[in-house]
Amino acid sequence: MGALVAPVTAHRSQYEPPAPTPGCATCAELDVQRAEARARCDGTEETDANVLLRRHLKAAHGAPVRRRIFRYMPYTIVQDATAEPEYEARCVSGDEADCGAGSGPRHDPAQVEEWQRRHTQETRHTRYRRNFADYAVLEPADG
Repeated sequence: MGALVAPVTAHRSQYEPPAPTPGCATCAELDVQRAEARARCDGTEETDANVLLRRHLKAAHGAPVRRRIFRYMPYTIVQDATAEPEYEARCVSGDEADCGAGSGPRHDPAQVEEWQRRHTQETRHTRYRRNFADYAVLEPADG
């Protein structure tokens, strides 16, 4: 069976929090504010402290404003070669309710088709729901 391929994009942030300038009282105060917010698990206040520190670094120390850089990584979805796919069929023939007989999971679709033929010969049922299951992995696209 060939590989199933679908493009998927994920991102990875190159974000670094701003570093305070040694000896600057304002930088130290904002750094403490950020650390306290982080200790309380308050992401909003931590982000606010980062923004204020960046603004202060630019205004007081001439530091360039750093922006987030996102790198988009293309991925390909492929069938996991280490796991066998499974095929299965269930009889849904019946007047009032489905028959419900099933082939059980098989690793070869021919085995499921053979089960359907035998079940049809025995019962004259002709309607089946077929299922296919496999495992997929995302692999970085070549490039």
